[in-house]
Amino acid sequence: MPNDDQTSSRIEILRFPLIIGVVFIHNFDTTVSMVGGAIGVAHNSVWVEFVRLFVSRGVARVAVPLLFLVSGYLFFFGEWSWERYGSKLKRRLHTLLIPFLFWNLATLVVFAVVQSIPQTKIYFVGTVWPPVYSFSFFDYFNALLGIAVKYPIAFQFWFIRDLMALVVLAPAIHILLARKSLLPFITGLFFLWFFSVWPVLWPSVEASFFFSLGACLFRPGMSVTYLDKFGPWISAMFLGSLIFNSAFPDRLPYLGKFVIVFGAPSLWWLTGLAARTVRLKALLMRLSGASFFVFAAHEPLLIVVRKITYKLFAPASGVAIISLYFLIPICLIAFLVAAHRYLLQTVPSFVSFITGSLARSNQLRA
Repeated sequence: MPNDDQTSSRIEILRFPLIIGVVFIHNFDTTVSMVGGAIGVAHNSVWVEFVRLFVSRGVARVAVPLLFLVSGYLFFFGEWSWERYGSKLKRRLHTLLIPFLFWNLATLVVFAVVQSIPQTKIYFVGTVWPPVYSFSFFDYFNALLGIAVKYPIAFQFWFIRDLMALVVLAPAIHILLARKSLLPFITGLFFLWFFSVWPVLWPSVEASFFFSLGACLFRPGMSVTYLDKFGPWISAMFLGSLIFNSAFPDRLPYLGKFVIVFGAPSLWWLTGLAARTVRLKALLMRLSGASFFVFAAHEPLLIVVRKITYKLFAPASGVAIISLYFLIPICLIAFLVAAHRYLLQTVPSFVSFITGSLARSNQLRA
């Protein structure tokens, strides 16, 4: 981690809440697809819609940009050299590539098995991928790597795929972040992201901008804590834009981008407050170690749990919908944290292999 202990602590504090945000992003829909049709309620009351938008499309929406920003900051931490870059590239084979291949292969195998069993097939109906038994050779390749599609079969791993692409492109980013080209490069990426103009399938414009911005924050004269003194004011703007965007979705097309612009420094400022709260800091630091496992394992498990729950309870009222909206991901996250802890105690080497945790804990020492 960075030599600055305060920055290190704040990054660790931030990890687990951001993964919670990712889970809630994927928990947004109130309908689930099953064989024979969908289950759930497509149109909800105003207050239910507001809560879901506020959490999943508001607070949680900041999670992925911040994850890319932190990844860029950490990757460019330290003095740049080709030897250091090669060392970091090698380490990313363990922290990114191996977990990426493992979890996509595991998801593919699970889909293949459960789609062959009539009793479980209904819970693994996909709208993106055809049944595994009908895959062509290229479909297998595409499902594992996500080469020609937006998402691999373990769709949350588009984040890791884009991150790997940016790691490979890091030398070019380093050159573009030189003193004379830094401002036009970052400004150009910002406007491309803000107006969603991007001809490349991957890495996405969101990944490219925030990873580069994180790299920029490590440049001389930059500081990750600079905006902290404006934290309360930025957070007020974040809350205001968040409330308006949740109450009147799509009324202002680019307001969602302002939610992210204000939300990223707001959440970072809040980590400073959490770092000064002893018990909260200790809790979040402990949970940080389970972050990648929760990220990797929550899908397709979340989809399956939602399908089973919706089939059992068939929620129709606003109270039932919003109760399940919070209970399902909270219970799933708690289960995965407990599973991670158990696996660490029984098969620690395996957990390290599938999460890259051993290499990740030392990723800035090279």
